[in-house]
Amino acid sequence: MTVAKQSRSRKQPGHGESKRPRKCRADVEDESEVKASPVKRRRRMTVNDVHNSVLKVFVWHVQPNYKQPWCSDSQTSSTSSAWPIRLDGALRVVTNAHSVEHAALVQVKRHRHEQKFVAKVLCIGTDCDLALLDVPYDEFWKGLEPLDILPGLPKLQDSVSVVGYPTGGESLSVTQGVVSRIDLVEYAQTGVTLLAVQIDAAINSGNSGGPVVDQKGKCVGVAFQNLDGSDEDGAENIGYIIPTEIVRHFLEDYQRNGQFTGFGSAGIQTQALESPVLRQALGMAKTQSGVRVKAVEPASPAHGLLLPDDVLLSVDGFKVGNDGEVAMPWGRIAFNYLLNQHFPGETCDLQVLRAEGGGASKRVSVKVQLERNRDLVSADAGGPDAGAGSAVPRYVIAGGLVFVPLTIPFMEAAFGEASEAHAVLCLASGTRAVCRPGGLVFQRVLYSSLLKPLLIFTDLYISHAENMFQFPIS
Repeated sequence: MTVAKQSRSRKQPGHGESKRPRKCRADVEDESEVKASPVKRRRRMTVNDVHNSVLKVFVWHVQPNYKQPWCSDSQTSSTSSAWPIRLDGALRVVTNAHSVEHAALVQVKRHRHEQKFVAKVLCIGTDCDLALLDVPYDEFWKGLEPLDILPGLPKLQDSVSVVGYPTGGESLSVTQGVVSRIDLVEYAQTGVTLLAVQIDAAINSGNSGGPVVDQKGKCVGVAFQNLDGSDEDGAENIGYIIPTEIVRHFLEDYQRNGQFTGFGSAGIQTQALESPVLRQALGMAKTQSGVRVKAVEPASPAHGLLLPDDVLLSVDGFKVGNDGEVAMPWGRIAFNYLLNQHFPGETCDLQVLRAEGGGASKRVSVKVQLERNRDLVSADAGGPDAGAGSAVPRYVIAGGLVFVPLTIPFMEAAFGEASEAHAVLCLASGTRAVCRPGGLVFQRVLYSSLLKPLLIFTDLYISHAENMFQFPIS
């Protein structure tokens, strides 16, 4: 058994370097809709009902070869967990995105059943590590109860149970613990920072995608990663679940758009204003609090609306503290949480303090139409038009010259898992416009006597190429 670990650890603005989380899929070496029955008042689910609703997922993966994109690596297989929900009157299955990435075949099996059923991947949310599956067989759904989703967040020290099929056996496993923390966490799948719930129940390989339920049998989140304890400070019993807020966002996104479009982002970098001297220099009153806008990405939606040295006072009516956090009913959290609540294309109301001539400052209201965060070097190699579970890398062969997009998977394949130390990493902190592709790499020359002199120019970065991937050759 091997564990799919996160391949990098980024620093987020305003945060220190964190330990490396790892995804918890158990790797093994080597549409027709189902209509809902008439609405009835459901009885409270028992422990056995919850157990019977947890599914085991079998996936055969075909990992792309990003150094030779016309090839693929050998097939591998993995097992993970999943659970059913009712969505728009139809029954669907929720699991993790990393559980079904690059999937050639997906099968699901019910608890205490022997037959496996082929499932279709409907949608993959790479940023939030969630996937939605369809199992188009009436026989599979007979007697299977969908789980109810908790409408809000659990409370600290609430008892929870992780139910799934982790490594170490074939039958269902249940581990118990309590909610330890609610905070923004880097998701191992793509490095995006979103809300997560920390628990002290064991989450192991194979638990990925399985439900985490409270004492009433309601799903409070989805198991997806734990903290890698191999460092010197070895962490123990730190597991993370995707809260129902993120799950609902993902499902509503699919209902609205038929695909995953992401979470809102303004594309700004900020600095905490805990120093009274710095607050005075920016013209802030003693009763005001906020964070300084350090930089605005040129391709971000806030470009031209927010300026460097603006002081961000509030987001959607929530006052921003000098530490960059806002007060929520369940605790304080970084203000980016409020931006993530929006869908791309939605408008966020910001209040900023802006310096004027003569040392005066004025309060300004700004409306920013948020967009999905788009790193210049993308962690998703599938591209903007890739379908759910797409495993086909993009490339172009022109006159024997091979061009590929500059992505994190390519860098890892070309330079190893320590590729972030490579000089190209300086590009990873930038963003790109929605309508423009990222950078390209002149990756190799297909050998011939005419092209031999060009061999010295491979692995060159190309910052601009119009419509290179409109007509990919595969």
